[in-house]
Amino acid sequence: MKKLFLLGILFLSVQLNKAQNIYLNNFINDKDLINASIGFNLIKLKTDSIIISYNPNKSLTPASIQKLITTSAALNILGSNYKIPTFLEYDGYIDTNRILHGNIYIAGNGDPTLGSKYFPNNDFLSSWCEAIKKLNIDSITGGIIADASAFSYEQIPSTWSWGDIGNYYGAGVSALTIYDNTVSLSFSSGKNIGDSTNIDCIYPYVPEITFYNKVKAGKTKRDEAYVYGAPYISDRNVRGEIPRGVIDFRVKASIHDPAYLTAFELESYLINSGIKINKKATTLRRLSLKDENIISNRVKFYTYYSVKLITIIDVINKISNNQFTEHLLRILGEHLNVETTALSSASAVKTYLSNKGINTTGYYMNDGCGLSRYNALSTSFMTELLSKMQNNDDFYNSLPISGKTGTLKYFGKGTVLQGKVLAKSGSMQRVRSYAGYITSKSGEQYAFAIIINNFNCTSSHMKKKIESLFVGIYKDLN
Repeated sequence: MKKLFLLGILFLSVQLNKAQNIYLNNFINDKDLINASIGFNLIKLKTDSIIISYNPNKSLTPASIQKLITTSAALNILGSNYKIPTFLEYDGYIDTNRILHGNIYIAGNGDPTLGSKYFPNNDFLSSWCEAIKKLNIDSITGGIIADASAFSYEQIPSTWSWGDIGNYYGAGVSALTIYDNTVSLSFSSGKNIGDSTNIDCIYPYVPEITFYNKVKAGKTKRDEAYVYGAPYISDRNVRGEIPRGVIDFRVKASIHDPAYLTAFELESYLINSGIKINKKATTLRRLSLKDENIISNRVKFYTYYSVKLITIIDVINKISNNQFTEHLLRILGEHLNVETTALSSASAVKTYLSNKGINTTGYYMNDGCGLSRYNALSTSFMTELLSKMQNNDDFYNSLPISGKTGTLKYFGKGTVLQGKVLAKSGSMQRVRSYAGYITSKSGEQYAFAIIINNFNCTSSHMKKKIESLFVGIYKDLN
């Protein structure tokens, strides 16, 4: 048995030089990793050969490096220049008195950028209003109806945590999304620990939504308030702590029904522009729940397009945007002709990768962004994917640069790694991961992936340990 164990160590250390063995051994024998599961793979891209490998086939929770699978599949299936359309339609007829005897419909197809803070010049409401005015109407007998039926009405993957879904990073998916499906709460707090807090302002205004505030002033210097609430349910509970003695302290929550808010916003914009609307804004989903008659014969009169797909992917990979990624997953599901739930779309993407020759054994995909703890993948799978994508410049350039940009802005800063690593990071409770490319001093290209689950130190300390490991390894790369 002892001989078998030693042979296993020799196999895992294939092609490691003595110095690299020391770096890796020091890392895996760190006291804070005694209970951890570790996977690590580093390959030379020119020869597709393994340079360093430790548990490369172990399936581990990946966190946000999962986004690399979704974004690479989106680039290959949809193309960098793909734009997501949103349609304006009407039913009924327009008479000579400039009256639309019918409704205006907003038919979404999953554009996550409408009113997004990441695209501040996105004046979609103005362009929609102008398009409606070109119908030569000043009155609508019906109302504004949001149609988000292009996607399943499942906003949240079934495997996401209850503690995530009420917060901005757990905002749901809708074929009609607006303002990043996020609302900002402005808090003020008392001067003493344990004092109550007030919600002074909510932006944007969201009809129906109610926040029950249980947040207290505490010792914390950061946001430790969490929002709890389900999709389509307007009640939200807020608990936890924020710093004491603050004003305009922002806590971000998810919007319960983004399609409805989209219809409401267009309705308000049109009314302010002088167009009369007889009925209140609503959604196709709400009408169907009431068994109300819905006219299917519509006239499409305007198409609004998102920015190019590569621009969306650049935001996803550089700042790790969960919501944008989940929208791409559903769009992929639609294009791969499956039901646009998280699981069906993920299954279709996994099948697509397998058909492209990637070994998906041990890969379990439950969402697009990595927020689900039910996701699992191996570092060998990830480096194989990265090898396949090495010549896709759009994918490569979407990744953060060590010590310079995105979520890697401080990783390797001031060390030999600065500017030499392009990678996606991942982080959630007891999970740290990195996957991407590294360029050696001689210009040789490598792909790598590292995943650590269940370490016994803080996430920030784990980040420093991984950084030190890569500094050591980099010094000896050819």
